[in-house]
Amino acid sequence: MDDTVGSPFFESIRRNIKVSYFVASIIPLGLLVYLSVKYILPLVTGGDLSALPLHIGILLFLAVVLSVLGLSLSVQTTNKSIFALQTLHRKLNSLLEITKQFRETPYLDLLLENIIRSATDLIYAETGSLLLFKDEEHLVYKVVTGKDAEILKDRTIKVGSGFAGQVAKTARPLLINKVDENSGREMGIVINSALCVPLIYSKKVIGVIELLNKKGDVFTREDERLLHSLADQAAISISQSRELETRQSDLIHITEILISAQDGYSKIKKGHARRVARYANLIARKMGLGEDFMKTLYYACLFHDIGFLRIPVEEQGQRERIFQHPRLGYEMIKPISLWSDVAEWILYHHERYDGRGYPSGKKGEEIPLGSRIIFVADTFDVLTSKRSYKDTLSFEMAIAEIEANSGSQFDPEVVNAFKSSISETDIMTE
Repeated sequence: MDDTVGSPFFESIRRNIKVSYFVASIIPLGLLVYLSVKYILPLVTGGDLSALPLHIGILLFLAVVLSVLGLSLSVQTTNKSIFALQTLHRKLNSLLEITKQFRETPYLDLLLENIIRSATDLIYAETGSLLLFKDEEHLVYKVVTGKDAEILKDRTIKVGSGFAGQVAKTARPLLINKVDENSGREMGIVINSALCVPLIYSKKVIGVIELLNKKGDVFTREDERLLHSLADQAAISISQSRELETRQSDLIHITEILISAQDGYSKIKKGHARRVARYANLIARKMGLGEDFMKTLYYACLFHDIGFLRIPVEEQGQRERIFQHPRLGYEMIKPISLWSDVAEWILYHHERYDGRGYPSGKKGEEIPLGSRIIFVADTFDVLTSKRSYKDTLSFEMAIAEIEANSGSQFDPEVVNAFKSSISETDIMTE
């Protein structure tokens, strides 16, 4: 943080206070001591103060006035220094809070908006823009806030062109308080001052923060240092957010591949995983479970029958092989760090509430809640699926069947939530 504010800032405050104290104390004190030793002391010892020369009296009076003025100057300088420190303290606290918000914002679009709004508020600029590379030769105004937002949003500029383009090319900050009157005319905006800093990650420029027109003032080197510090944190957050989105995109594609593999492996299983996820989501919401729980439940539903992929088609009708699919699915998913937390729910999704299920014979609260929810959702889809290996039941009959086994096969609380939630949707009319 010392690099952010810079030693010149503190040296300036230290120098101003020293000067004010020198003027207020040393000069008047020295003058008073000199006059006192040379003129006042002899008169006091002689007992005749009326012999004091007029000009010496005037000098003494001036020395006192100078002391008062010096004291006033000292107070003003100290107050200004305190105000400057308070302003700096506020900005540094804001910077710390801003960087914390960056770390806690995982979505790139929200992060970019947060960055530029924070920069504009911190530096008191009329217009703030965040530009990212569109390709190797062009930058695009991704987010713009303030006075000229509608004019600049989504504009594309060449690297090396304009203030932001120069910064992207040189990777160096740019601070201009006397802007040529033609600057900005091509884009239809008025620019009086500009402050731009590069967004650098792994020694590579990934974008630029551009602030235009300081409100009621000019941009300072302290503004540049603060913005540079913010930009450093922003660049890290942007890169991490991009990496997260890439991983999430990869995760989506991998999930689709696995679901397609399940759908293609057996005709009676086509669409089963997604329908189970849909029913389980209704139950979880009705039970008031959190978003993290529901996210885990979603993937557990999608992969709850993935163990069948390790059972040859010709052996899937064998009862003992069917009983193995929860454990096979557990063994497939557990080593994958992205989904390891759903593995246990997959393992126990055929455990009965009365302890007569498989593979471990767990009962009641011993069975993970996620597994209990999947069991109800899975059974409902099996009973109502037209491609099921059992006779198809209507939705009403399937709900009645599940309710009849509440407390023995299924968790009563989950059954009640399912019955209530499904009646509030249009599933029954499908």
